Amino acid sequence: MRVAQFPPHEGEQPQHGQFRDASLGLSVVPLIIHHPLFFAERANLLDQLTKGRMIAGISAGRPREGSTWGKGNLDPALRQRLFDAKLDVVERAWAHEPGDAPLEFDTGDEHGSMPGRLMPRSYRRGHPLFAIGTNTAAKVAEAGRRGRFVHFGPFALESLVDITGVYRQGLAEGGADDAAVSRALQWEIHTKMVVVADTDEEAWRIAEDAPQPQLRAPWVSRRPDEDTMSLQQFARQDPGPLAPAMGMPESLSAYLSRIAVVGSPGTVAREVARYGDAGIPHMHVRFAFGSETDPALYRRSLELFATEVMPRVGATTVPGPSPDEIRPEFLPATPVHA
Repeated sequence: MRVAQFPPHEGEQPQHGQFRDASLGLSVVPLIIHHPLFFAERANLLDQLTKGRMIAGISAGRPREGSTWGKGNLDPALRQRLFDAKLDVVERAWAHEPGDAPLEFDTGDEHGSMPGRLMPRSYRRGHPLFAIGTNTAAKVAEAGRRGRFVHFGPFALESLVDITGVYRQGLAEGGADDAAVSRALQWEIHTKMVVVADTDEEAWRIAEDAPQPQLRAPWVSRRPDEDTMSLQQFARQDPGPLAPAMGMPESLSAYLSRIAVVGSPGTVAREVARYGDAGIPHMHVRFAFGSETDPALYRRSLELFATEVMPRVGATTVPGPSPDEIRPEFLPATPVHA
């Protein structure tokens, strides 16, 4: 499971090394609304600033996403073609070296020519880490065959195990050895919204009172007899059929079973451990439910998760790049002894 260290409280001074093991994850960037060269440059810059501790999840975007940029009503097939064309430019730009012929590109959205190379270069050899954000089995299998990492949305455990099996099979078909499969699974991320408090009841109260609607899911239809039910009551009842990770329609109980981990440190640790025990080691956890949420609530939740949940499940930090994964010009200088 990925570990991100939390910042100090307001008024406290950050301690030396506090962010030493922190990583930056972008999950998920809709690539279709970005110029591919700008995205590639910015990813390189983040890779430099984090010294290789960055991974960018990228996708074709959800239906209707990107309306501000005129991409909201794209045909799904066109949306996918645009994503593929832009990712092709991104990868060619990352590989482009001084002395190469100018990189010519035409995505159907942008066109141009890039002489020289991107500035800055990535900290990692080759390019920054990136992953394909998708919940579709065919795309997951393709990512595996091409040796790419994947980022998922919120899946219930059983469905996540199934889609991970598809990914494993794709990796095998692409010729990945055991070490490559293990590394790919370490970066396979799935998303949960987490609320930790001293007791289960307090955690559900916080979830219920949060001003943002992510856990209440107003887009999910409720029966008349469910209008007065609490989130905790929904979470305890039979979820019924589970939709795909971002699919609709489904019951609120099913939605909560896919996305929510709520409770005391012990309750949350038991739920998180189920995923690790199933061979799925990397969880993307969200503690804030929107800009209107009281920061003290999710800071307390984050602190409890870091100090009480993570030790119980044996969570470890994701290591930074090894020396052979860093461009030679960015390796620490070897001391010269007289």
